[in-house]
Amino acid sequence: MKSGSRKFQGWGAIIAAFLMVTLSACASKPNEGTQPAISNAAKSAEAAKEQVLKYVTLNMPRSLDPVHIDAQRITSDGIAEPLVMLNDDGSIRPWLAKSWKNIEPALWEVELQPDVKFWSGASMDAAAVKAALERHQKLNKRAPSQIGGVEFIVKDKLHLQMKTAKPDPNFIFKLNGFAIHNVEEATRLGDKFNSQADLTGFMKPVQFTAGELLIAEAFPGYWGEKPKLQRLEARLGADAQARLLALKNGDADADMNVEVEQRVSYEKDPKFATYFPIGQTTNLWLNMKKVPELQDKRIRMALNLAVDRKELIDGVSRGFASKATGHFPAGLPYAIATSTETDRVKAEKLLDEAGWNKGPDGIRTKNGQKLKFKILTYTVFQPLAVALQSQLKGVGVEIELNPVETTASNQMMLDGNFETATYCSCGTATGDIGGQLYSYYYTGVASNYGGYSNPEVDKLINRLSSEFDAGKQMELAKQLQTIVQEDVPIIYLFNNTRWGAAYNKKVQGIDKNMQTKIVPGMYISK
Repeated sequence: MKSGSRKFQGWGAIIAAFLMVTLSACASKPNEGTQPAISNAAKSAEAAKEQVLKYVTLNMPRSLDPVHIDAQRITSDGIAEPLVMLNDDGSIRPWLAKSWKNIEPALWEVELQPDVKFWSGASMDAAAVKAALERHQKLNKRAPSQIGGVEFIVKDKLHLQMKTAKPDPNFIFKLNGFAIHNVEEATRLGDKFNSQADLTGFMKPVQFTAGELLIAEAFPGYWGEKPKLQRLEARLGADAQARLLALKNGDADADMNVEVEQRVSYEKDPKFATYFPIGQTTNLWLNMKKVPELQDKRIRMALNLAVDRKELIDGVSRGFASKATGHFPAGLPYAIATSTETDRVKAEKLLDEAGWNKGPDGIRTKNGQKLKFKILTYTVFQPLAVALQSQLKGVGVEIELNPVETTASNQMMLDGNFETATYCSCGTATGDIGGQLYSYYYTGVASNYGGYSNPEVDKLINRLSSEFDAGKQMELAKQLQTIVQEDVPIIYLFNNTRWGAAYNKKVQGIDKNMQTKIVPGMYISK
């Protein structure tokens, strides 16, 4: 199967994709054949003289070191590269890995693209990839839930074997989040590696201000398809309206974080094209580990029942959303169908039973303490947080907003420094069902931000993560989600496609299955 040349459409195709990908992936460069129609158009269109793409985003990297939690965007910018790249539809395509195969249930072998070099000129061979992944294991806080316990074995210069602690049919999917970097340079430079990383991407930074500005130029020695863009300029745009104005005024070519109000404006303007990938589940995180009140299931159930999802969909999301069911967006073959209906009478009864009684101001108290929670939020989610504040006050729960800068929320969530949070770590389509559920709900995992723990759920995740049969995977996933839905460690709100992108129509060569990523085929037309 040519993983790098197939586009998957529809949920059934996604399932077929992740089943077939566990067997093998044939040789391919990362962009060969993925968008033939776009490539032909690019060849025939007249390109602008200055190939400079300028975009604004609220998710600027704070480091160029791929092990850093706030370095995710560098992969989307063509600066850092993983072994496999995640598509918008949840499938994967070859990137630095040319192909892969499952030799034994717990042993995988990856064949690397030949003649790849880091910017410094050092070879990206199997030994270098092994060193990079092992450094991720040590320093990347997301690594334990994805590649923790994996042994990396150099077979020869272009072949790296990976021995997992137990059989994992979808292990290859887990590699998409770990960019390969030159560990020798990281060791030599120390903290300077945060701004002087040695990577393999087709765009190399020439100016970097952490969290604010990133300017990169095409790297002439790039191993793959030569980039058509000469320069990339990315700037922080924390305010959605300011990002819209930047595009309207011609100061930027793309907005990588389109919000609902601005989506309407972009779609009405013929100068722009908007792209919205498959939806995800927007949720409210509950920190049971930190907040004693949230350890009472009756409180969590009451909060869940008090939320008016229709109001959130019609108001906050302007109708660009649908009701959530469980972890995964409704309609996926491994999603559950049942959803929570608003029932404020039942919510109030549960709070009464838990001993929280309304005071003169309408806020519930118990032993002189108010039933009050802080919601950690940031710009794109602040309207949602405000709406939740109003809805929960209706059943006697006081909510205090705790707005922070977008990238700062990443570390706060990992540190457990929140009570509740409108944080975008949301369920979406995936080829690694077990891996995604593991990262959210397995006991003790860093990205299980609220500290949820249920032995029955852990047991089901263990079974799911080792199951090679797709039908059984989906059944286990549904069982697991049903239990989680009843436990309410997270409040599922709605399914939407919040993280879309808007481009000036002069921007061509956009990969329709990686719509917010910069790819070598992108260019500016006249």
